[in-house]
Amino acid sequence: MVKRKQNVTATIYTKAISNQLQLDIKRYNSQYLPIEIKVFSDTHDRFLIIDQAELYHIGASLKDLGKKWFAFSRMDIEVGRMLHILNKQ
Repeated sequence: MVKRKQNVTATIYTKAISNQLQLDIKRYNSQYLPIEIKVFSDTHDRFLIIDQAELYHIGASLKDLGKKWFAFSRMDIEVGRMLHILNKQ
């Protein structure tokens, strides 16, 4: 995410935005191109959409990155369809 070009957007959809996650995103956004974070309460997992073109599934909590088994997968579903589902809430 650090080497993102200026015109590339990144949005994370998650079930809840904890105080710690909010702080982490705020710190990240103060140093790098911002990541937008949105609530999507119909799932436990997280989804990352880059530039409304690439969709990734993040199966574990980001706080456990590097500590435990962690799945991060690119999804083949059409991003527009997924954005429609995510933004229906």
